Amino acid sequence: MDFDMTSFTDIHCHIVPGIDDGSANLAESLAMARMAEADGTKSIVATPHQLGANSQVSAEAIRQGVANLQTALNAEGIGVSILPGADVRIEPELPKLVKQGKVLTLADRGKHVLLELPHETYFPLEPLLAALARQGLVGILSHPERNRGIIKNPEVMWDVVEAGGLLQITAASLTGAFGRSPQKTAEMCVEERLIHFIASDAHDTKNRPFGMRDAYDTIIEMADKGLAELVCCENPAKVVAGDEVAGGIAGRSRSSRRRMRGPQKPENKEKPGGWLGWFGR
Repeated sequence: MDFDMTSFTDIHCHIVPGIDDGSANLAESLAMARMAEADGTKSIVATPHQLGANSQVSAEAIRQGVANLQTALNAEGIGVSILPGADVRIEPELPKLVKQGKVLTLADRGKHVLLELPHETYFPLEPLLAALARQGLVGILSHPERNRGIIKNPEVMWDVVEAGGLLQITAASLTGAFGRSPQKTAEMCVEERLIHFIASDAHDTKNRPFGMRDAYDTIIEMADKGLAELVCCENPAKVVAGDEVAGGIAGRSRSSRRRMRGPQKPENKEKPGGWLGWFGR
């Protein structure tokens, strides 16, 4: 297979050694990079966790870890480029910390922020997305298909997109590695074209590997090659370049959402001053 025709850019990967719950050491990071290269990935945005339980992870530590890893990859002849970024747990001070340079944007381009919700719940992201937009930033919601609140109420993903957010689906979700519920939600996103990126969210070579090509092939089977190339290749490459990524829903209108489910009570409707009040100042 000609990988030059379908080389992938992975915007979510925990490949920097010893910084979070991803790669434990340099040997594992090198093995991950070799696996990614064999799968067709040429560029990886390393995204260690920041904020939440990983508030000690600094922007400078990520940049230095990426530089050290790239040096090791070059020495080993591994043809993968690594760029700094972060998988950022949503907190009240997030926009301010990004502005101060304490929280990294993807590829360190000052354009896209990878946003992580608590896995067990969803809360409205419109205020955060608006706060980021005021700083010229775009929020990308990581693995919404694995969020329990979104699995129960997938319609909220349209709200995220209509508020200017982008959606990143995990490659392994499409192939069932996270269970049937995340897989069904990921498949719905492909069917409805409610998807902007596929990324690996790889943490190691065994339990949380890459799987970009399997996801690419799955999207071709479910939809078409154009969508597969858009979300696995073109849009991720635009993030790495710091370029604009088109939002919205490819070939769909808002009315299409109503086919999926009847009216349901919105989850986690917060009173003013709660989650909704975080970013409105």
